[in-house]
Parts: sequence; C-alpha cells; structure tokens
Amino acid sequence: MGFILKAFIDFIPVFFFFLSYIFYTDIPISYINDVNNIFGISLNSNKSNGIYFATLVLMITYSVQFLALFITSNVKKIHYITLFIILIAGFSTLYFKNPYFIKIKPSIVYWGFAIFFILNNIFGKENIIKKLLQEQIILDDKKWSLLSNSWIVFFILCGFLNLYVANFYSEVKWVEFKFYILGIILPVVFIILNGVYIGFNTKK
Repeated sequence: MGFILKAFIDFIPVFFFFLSYIFYTDIPISYINDVNNIFGISLNSNKSNGIYFATLVLMITYSVQFLALFITSNVKKIHYITLFIILIAGFSTLYFKNPYFIKIKPSIVYWGFAIFFILNNIFGKENIIKKLLQEQIILDDKKWSLLSNSWIVFFILCGFLNLYVANFYSEVKWVEFKFYILGIILPVVFIILNGVYIGFNTKK
C-alpha cells in the first residue's frame, strides 16, 4: 500500500501538467496576465502557449511536492535529481520558448532512473528492489536481480518511447501519450507483471 501511495503522490505533478495543458484555452485571459506579471513571462490565450503554462505548473507543483517531502523527512536522492532536471528543462523551455526541452525531460528522468539502478547493481551492497520489498516478499538473490534488471529495461524503453513520440508526433499526441501511456497504462501493466512474477516465485 505504501508503494502505491508513493506512486500516486509522485504522479500529482504530471496530473496537473496534463490538466493545465488540456484546459489552457478555458483559462480567463485576466488570470494568464496575472501569471505573466508574477513570473515575468509573456503568454497569450493561444493554444500554442499551453505547453509553456503547463511547464510552469509542473515546475511549481513538483517544487511544492519536494518541499513537503523535505519537511517531512521523506525526500530521497532521486527527488533532488528529478527536481534539478524539471527546473533545468522548465527554465530552458520558458526562456527559449522551445517545448522540446520539456518534451525530452521524461526521457532524461527515465534514463536517470536506469543509471541509478545500474550503479546500484554494480556498487550497491544490496539490491534496491530487495531493500524495498524484502519485508513482504521472500525471493532468492537471482530472482531479485532479475526483478531489478526488469526495471532497468522498463526505464530505458520508456525513455526511448517518449523520445520517439516527442519527435514524430504532434504536441497534443505527446501530452496524451505522456499522461495516459507513460503515466498510467505502462506503469500499471508493468507493476501487474511484476506482481505475477513475484507471486509465482515467492518462497513459501
């Protein structure tokens, strides 16, 4: 249950990014002007500006989430890395008025996760997946290793999928893909497959 709650909390900034982009044209121009005045940017009511507004919302919501985790002593190293990537990609997107920076952000994050897992496998004293789940699940080291490697493959694949859609599909299709496919469908399917694997291999 704790893992599911954590995944839900981590998904909140992505959810607000999606809503901000989809409903951007419904926001009164007076509110957009207020945002321009507060943050020193120049957005208008055109749909093409939605990606910039959504980027700003993502930066704010993740920063607030990070602060909450920091205050409650729940912040991890990966949160620092993710915050850094989001802020760099976000500021670059807004400064250069080029959405490609925020589009490649998920790929960088996914590949960052993959590298983190790889380095842990090489230099870590304990398998990171085992460390998280060993109190509830009993597997031998070979199966823990296979489970960890499956996450590495998953992160690498998601990074390439995001990059492919970002380059060859429209902005709207990319936002929908990022939210529905990368944000919900693929993680849920992958976690279910992990659960099935664990169920068949757990020591009695």
